[in-house]
Amino acid sequence: MAKAFRGMTLHLVICFMLGVSTVLAVELRFMPDPPILTIQDKVISINASDSLEISCSGRQYLEWTTSYNRSRAGSHVSTVDCSGSGFFCTTIHISSATANETGEYRCSYRDLTVEDRKTSEAVYVHVQDYKVPFVPSDQDYELVFISDDLQVVIPCLGSVKDLNVTLHTKFPKKELRPNGKDILWDSMSGFAVPSNLISSAGVVFCQTQIHNETYKSPIYIVAVVGYKIYDLTLTPAQERLSVGEKLVLNCTAFTELNVALDFTWTYAVSLVGPVRAYNIPHRKMLSNSLELSNTLIMENVTSDYTGEYTCTAFSGQMVKTASASVVVFEKPFIEFDDANWVKVLGVNVSSAVVRIPLRFDAYPEPTVKWYKNGQPIRKDEYRFKPSRDGLTIFDIAEKDAGNYTVVLSNKITKEEQRHSVQLLVNVRPHIIEKEVAVDTDVHMYGSSPTLRCTARGIPTPGRILWQWMSSDDCEFFPESGGVNSVAKMVDCSRWRDINNTTGQNPIAGIDTNADHLHKTVSSLKIRKAEVNALYRCLTSNKVGQDSRVILFHVTRGLELSVSPSPQPFEQDPVVLKCKADRLIYGNLAWYRVENVSDPERVPAAQPCRTLSLSQQPQAVPSRQQGTNITLELPLTNVSRGDEGVYACQVENIKTGEKTCLLRYLTLRALEPARILANLTNRRVNVSATTSLECAVIGTPTPTVAWTKNNQTLVEGSGVILGPLNRVLTIQRVKKEDGGLYTCTACNRRGCVASQAYLITEGAEEKTNVELIVPIGSVVIAMFFWLLIVFVIRSRKRPNDGEMKTGYLSIILDSEDLPVDEHCERLTYDANKWEFPRDRLKLGDQLGRGAFGQVVEAAAFGIEKATSCTTVAVKMLKEGATSSEYRALMSELKILIHIGHHLNVVNLLGACTKPGSPLMVIVEYCKNGNLSSYLKSKRGEYSPFKRRRLQSGPWECVKEDVTEGDLGLGTSNPLDICTGTAVCSRQGEECFVSHLEEEEEWEEHLTMEDLISYSFQVSKGMEFLSSRKCIHRDLAARNILLSENNVVKICDFGLARDVYKDPDYVRKGDARLPLKWMAPETIFDRVYTTQSDVWSFGVLLWEIFSLGASPYPGVSIDEAFCRRLKEGTRMRTPDYAPSEIYQTMLDCWLDKPTDRPTFTELVEHLGNLLQASAHQDGKDYIPLTVLAVDGECGSFSSKPRDPFTRVLREDTLDPQIHHDGTAPVSPGLSQQSGRCSRPLSGKTFNDFSAARRPVVEGQIGGSRGLSPEEMKSVDHHRTPNFSHSQRCKSKESLASESSNQTSGYQSGYHSDDTDTPIYANEEMIMKKGILKKPRQPKTADKFSVDVRYSAPPV
Repeated sequence: MAKAFRGMTLHLVICFMLGVSTVLAVELRFMPDPPILTIQDKVISINASDSLEISCSGRQYLEWTTSYNRSRAGSHVSTVDCSGSGFFCTTIHISSATANETGEYRCSYRDLTVEDRKTSEAVYVHVQDYKVPFVPSDQDYELVFISDDLQVVIPCLGSVKDLNVTLHTKFPKKELRPNGKDILWDSMSGFAVPSNLISSAGVVFCQTQIHNETYKSPIYIVAVVGYKIYDLTLTPAQERLSVGEKLVLNCTAFTELNVALDFTWTYAVSLVGPVRAYNIPHRKMLSNSLELSNTLIMENVTSDYTGEYTCTAFSGQMVKTASASVVVFEKPFIEFDDANWVKVLGVNVSSAVVRIPLRFDAYPEPTVKWYKNGQPIRKDEYRFKPSRDGLTIFDIAEKDAGNYTVVLSNKITKEEQRHSVQLLVNVRPHIIEKEVAVDTDVHMYGSSPTLRCTARGIPTPGRILWQWMSSDDCEFFPESGGVNSVAKMVDCSRWRDINNTTGQNPIAGIDTNADHLHKTVSSLKIRKAEVNALYRCLTSNKVGQDSRVILFHVTRGLELSVSPSPQPFEQDPVVLKCKADRLIYGNLAWYRVENVSDPERVPAAQPCRTLSLSQQPQAVPSRQQGTNITLELPLTNVSRGDEGVYACQVENIKTGEKTCLLRYLTLRALEPARILANLTNRRVNVSATTSLECAVIGTPTPTVAWTKNNQTLVEGSGVILGPLNRVLTIQRVKKEDGGLYTCTACNRRGCVASQAYLITEGAEEKTNVELIVPIGSVVIAMFFWLLIVFVIRSRKRPNDGEMKTGYLSIILDSEDLPVDEHCERLTYDANKWEFPRDRLKLGDQLGRGAFGQVVEAAAFGIEKATSCTTVAVKMLKEGATSSEYRALMSELKILIHIGHHLNVVNLLGACTKPGSPLMVIVEYCKNGNLSSYLKSKRGEYSPFKRRRLQSGPWECVKEDVTEGDLGLGTSNPLDICTGTAVCSRQGEECFVSHLEEEEEWEEHLTMEDLISYSFQVSKGMEFLSSRKCIHRDLAARNILLSENNVVKICDFGLARDVYKDPDYVRKGDARLPLKWMAPETIFDRVYTTQSDVWSFGVLLWEIFSLGASPYPGVSIDEAFCRRLKEGTRMRTPDYAPSEIYQTMLDCWLDKPTDRPTFTELVEHLGNLLQASAHQDGKDYIPLTVLAVDGECGSFSSKPRDPFTRVLREDTLDPQIHHDGTAPVSPGLSQQSGRCSRPLSGKTFNDFSAARRPVVEGQIGGSRGLSPEEMKSVDHHRTPNFSHSQRCKSKESLASESSNQTSGYQSGYHSDDTDTPIYANEEMIMKKGILKKPRQPKTADKFSVDVRYSAPPV
């Protein structure tokens, strides 16, 4: 039996690439056996009218094909399926055969590529008909294309194999016979002849003779075709589409005439399966060439259509290809290149061309529009050329500066993107006075002139430098101050800078001011003009510089005055006098100046050539006095029309230079006298003192006169007239002082009067000395009492002028500078941190202290341009002093200096602009401070994670509480949902209810959370210490809890009133958090990073006691401080494992250098945290000691007790024992290589227990009981997860229930007695933070309620 496959071809190709590697390629190809025909011959002949049957069998579906058009055979040819018995077969029948059925009959496998003798077999059949020797054609004529120098075959096929055939051409007539070489005829292919023999024939046919009969084949038209392809292009070369659109690619070829092309397309590699594509051919005749094109169209493209498309044109002898890249996007988009987009672009005004580049990727191509300052840029503006690639500006000018915005619009999705750039046009500075002022300034000797230089440029010139040079140092210094004098002094170079003591002429000072118009004005004030000199002002910016030289010419013997006063009144006779030394000056004349723009700032003297003058003919000379000559200009009855600038022109006799002395004449308008408030009648007791005030105004100032009963009043005994007679005071009023008093005010414009009656009452009597003495004594005593109180208050209250750095918790660790000075040296970058006040919406108050407050706020755009972020805003209260402002500013600078860290409350911005309150914007932590949070979670605490079922009530879960990395012993399996352990009677196995539903974790506070909080605080403190910062108040109240259980260290200094917070105890003149302070800080006021480590140990105690106040039951007084220094320490907190308590003890070592660093704490706590998360593949840490009673009926999560918990034999308990020793287990100290010693001395619980009475009906704390007593107590304890039933000391209760802020707080110490507002538990419940603890379940068989007389410490 034939095999199903002929075989397997194995190709081994071994390639050596660069002598490095060898690649072995194996190709496997499987093919079926070829079909089998019943006729083995390849060529057979039958006679006309005969029948023929050929069968074909194979291993797959078969089909027949013929070399001719089957339709012309009609019913002569048919096929029949003969398949069966597991093989495939088909038979072709030829009945009544004719010459038309002459041809090749091929049987091939369906759906496989036709390969002879592999996938197909064929036989050629001649139907011999001597009357039709040539196979007829379906058409009247056929077209045969020929090319130069190629063999062409005329397809005149024969039905008879052996014929004598010749080829005939009509134009010209010619006969070609086969020669056995290049001219051949074959019945199965036709007549082969070189193309050059028939290229011009036009029409040919084949001819043969049979029995003297001539037979002709069908006619063939010969067409000469070319093959040269000049060019092939595929457009578009890069096409971009989106899903669902239509792809159209046009392949165009330019060829020589008479060329036939075959176009083929190669699609993208990613396209698999049939592609919905169709081609549209196109042909166009050009003058000397041919344009042939083929268009590929694909509808509804997808992303799979992305790739390279290739068009191949084949002319028979020549092949050309062209490719195009197609990218199909999922949806339209605009992707802007922000990385290369500049926000600010600076150019110089002299630049010829400025280009703002634009780069983006988009589909479809968006519309690009450019705007300047919100106005569209028109294309007809010849200097602006907007395009897709950017905006080009020609001949840049200063007016081109502004904000340019490009808007990209997607035509399909209507999406818009806007991007702006600020164009700064830099302008070279120039001094404006050079354009309008003269080079020479003439000043009178002894005057105090002011020289000005106004420099304008972009950027605004930062400063103007003044220099001077003596006139003796420049040989070109003119005596007359000519116009072109400055141009001659290029070679004068002995310039010297001006300061307050140099400048040849005495200098009063230099004032420099800048405005928003890019101008800087500098004024050089000369105290006294004494000698000639040269002055120069220089200015510059990054574009260039400019300077102006001023010839300072001092003239002597000149004086100008105005009489009767420098500023006369209207209607006064005014005389302007011009006095000059007749030995130096002559030709004096008075003029009115017409071209002064700012008369109030005219110089005292100026060259007359720069002024527009109109002569005043009424000037008259006065008599000469010595060498002086005076020219007067009288103005009678002056009015407003006479105001203006007057110039006295004097001519230097020696040089002829004319100088004008200028004076701005201003007049004061006359106003009649007016009484502002009329006098009123009054009654006064005898011996009292009374005053009458006559408030008057007017120009000139009115004179006031008083009369009594029309008699003029003069000052005398008991009668006092105040300034300008406006206040009349009568002391020790007498009966005769009563009467009509009149106030009369007069000036040049008239008089006005006001009257009032003074009525006296009572009888005159002598002074009662007996009454005055005691009253005086009381007044003096009260004065001294107030003075003493003021002095005491002054000593207690810090000076407002000093910065209250003592109120800052976080300070900089600087050994060289005081804290105040160090804070002052820190900088505030407004460009980086300033946040607009109008984009900040204040909300509810979070906390308030004596001086400051923290409020919740919404900040728009503080993190992203379009987002609204909830933030916390720290600000001062109303009436804050300058020192408190400086303190809050110092906090802001310290936060900037600290920088960003995940576990620190980070600065987001600030509002510091004048006119609005100072605000510091920081991150908002919605869960409040850690202390309040832990207290609120006491009822929900469980050391392990709890699982619950998605559909059903809580079920008990079996937990493996075997020994882990922390070594805390073993315990029975627990029902942690109900607080019971379900034990079997047989042994140690426990039952667990079968859980079929899917489990999930319950969210509650676990031991892993407590370790995580500790680890995060150590990370934050490690960062602060690396920034040389000391916290000084590290406590749970200063730790905030953010989202995702992230804790952040905070300190804001003003939002807690330490005088109301029991955690702060008075020591000396200050209130300090003594419970958290290291001994060296309490006694020596030494703050270091290692003192923060001590505070961190106390913070650990707070965390693992779930927010309890440290040192409960202990009075915080001098005895406490002394015992702390002697080595007394707190006991382990209720929920702390041994490793954590050992860490606390290491933090509380006496010597600061023996304590671990925060880096070591991070490493140690990180190891504990990692152990908690991955310990033996568990999802919890068995850190809390669990006690199960002997009956397996109840479970108690009790505090650690040295007598009841199960210990590992190889592990030492690090707690401090009652015998005063504290064995240290291998903990942080040994891990870090740090020397740690056991603490000697008692714990604070030992001292408090010795004094604590046992209340009747109650049992003392288990810490103070003997092991035997503990055994008896253990059987009567009420199982309880929460510690809400434990008794608290007075101090502990005060601390835990004290009003605590939400965490945005720290102690600005103050004696302010204002009632502070705290985020107490009521506020926490309002915020949804405090949840109601679950009530503990108590076994019914227990009836004894055991209470603690004081909480264990």
